[in-house]
Amino acid sequence: MLENIHVKNLALIRECELDLKENLNILSGETGAGKSILLGSVNLALGSRADADLIRNGADYAYVELVFKEEDPVILKKLSEMEVEPEEGRIIISRKISGGKSTGRINGETVTLTRLKEVSALLIDIHGQHEHQSLLNEENHRKVLDDYGRETLKSARDEYLSVYHAYRQKKEEIRKMGGDDEERKRRIDFLAYELAEIEESHVKPGEEERVTAEYRKLTSAREIEAGLSEISETLSEEVSGGISACVRAASGLVQFDPAMKEVLSQLLEIESLLQDAERDAKDRLEDMESDEEKLQNLEERLELLNRLKKKYGGSEEAILKTADRLQHEYDELVTFDENKEKILAELSEEKHKLIRAAKALTAARAEAAKKFDAVMTDALKDLNFLDVRFETAVRESNRYTSDGADEVAFMISTNPGEPVRPLTKVASGGELSRIMLAIRTLTAGADSIHTLIFDEIDTGISGKTAKAVADKMNEIARDRQVICISHLPQIVAMADHHFLIEKHVEDGETVTSITELDEQGSVEEVARLLGAGVLTDTAVENAREMKKILKKQEK
Repeated sequence: MLENIHVKNLALIRECELDLKENLNILSGETGAGKSILLGSVNLALGSRADADLIRNGADYAYVELVFKEEDPVILKKLSEMEVEPEEGRIIISRKISGGKSTGRINGETVTLTRLKEVSALLIDIHGQHEHQSLLNEENHRKVLDDYGRETLKSARDEYLSVYHAYRQKKEEIRKMGGDDEERKRRIDFLAYELAEIEESHVKPGEEERVTAEYRKLTSAREIEAGLSEISETLSEEVSGGISACVRAASGLVQFDPAMKEVLSQLLEIESLLQDAERDAKDRLEDMESDEEKLQNLEERLELLNRLKKKYGGSEEAILKTADRLQHEYDELVTFDENKEKILAELSEEKHKLIRAAKALTAARAEAAKKFDAVMTDALKDLNFLDVRFETAVRESNRYTSDGADEVAFMISTNPGEPVRPLTKVASGGELSRIMLAIRTLTAGADSIHTLIFDEIDTGISGKTAKAVADKMNEIARDRQVICISHLPQIVAMADHHFLIEKHVEDGETVTSITELDEQGSVEEVARLLGAGVLTDTAVENAREMKKILKKQEK
């Protein structure tokens, strides 16, 4: 159930907190007080479109938080499969709008709007005040029937969907293989070119790594060679030039100064060391095998591998897998004419399977429709359709979609002696509203959703019909949490928990607030809805009597 709604800085709401209960929660208030804003905030938290204009004037952000308590094992299992684990049995869904951006969270973890919608669809079902208009489009009737019979139709729907995808896949294969002869020939030539490009490259798994290592080794050798060459040339110049000249000069000076022998000895030692270094550098240089041609070949190989990776995949393995795929397509195109009859026969067989699966789905829908018609008729009678006939027409067409080949249309007669006619042509706005309520009652019963929200489901009704709708609402609320926004006293008087939405001025600003009413407050609100402009003792007593009678009838 939905335990709490917290809204801050949203439109007229500065900040409000609403603690909801089990059974029937009624929200009432003057027109324009902010009832639609509250429902809009719930929709916002559940993933509906966010608009920066929703942020209250003067505020930096708007925030909505919903706290759900869930104990149903079926729902908990589905939530677990979606990697949502309740914290102390609660799921907290929030949405914040700020600076043109919105952030959705589930139990504090940021999630996409798609995930918000998926999770909330397991927890709550909202019926908006204009949703009944969807019944005017017969395309929606099939979905309603499928929602009602989701369990009984599951096997037939799954089987059909499997066959449908196989059929579509076969058609796509033929489309790729077929076309006119010129188109197929162009495709064959193109595939042959790409296959030859890969085959002639002789790509091997792990090759790039090996080539790169060898290339780096040769590149380093070339740098060493250049350094040794520079050392050898420099030493050669020093030995043959300056050092040798110094040795000759020192030798000539020895005869004049015996002390020059020490200088001469040092110079000779330097000359010897430099000659040794020069020889070692030349010997090392001769040992180097700098193969420029091999280095160029490695560079070209790396360029080819990178080009093939960009074109056919990010690795050698991916390139080879692409080659296998291209070869398979090439073989199919080349042998298309030879296998044409076989391929068309396979498509024909898939089409026959599709037709059989579609007929089975049609039959399953027809059976579900019989049960749906019976319970819908009872539900409509409960909603003051005194003499009603409701039928679901299931017609098979020759148009196959992912939903089958069926056209589903609801038919109704609300007057004795009149034949059933399409719902889209005979139902008024008030009748559509009640019909949608009946549908919601039945389809909600087919799933495990525990919280239902009805936004002004009472539009266009009054009198006995309003009483009938109130009874139906109360019936639903016996084993589910129902949150209903209403302006009809017959419905409001049935509340197990009554909340008043008001608009007033605080500090020069218009704000909306929500208050839970006690018994006396609820009686006075019912009196207001009964049309008593002034809350006289008589008006209040009439309201109290209405609540007493309705509650007594409930028991």
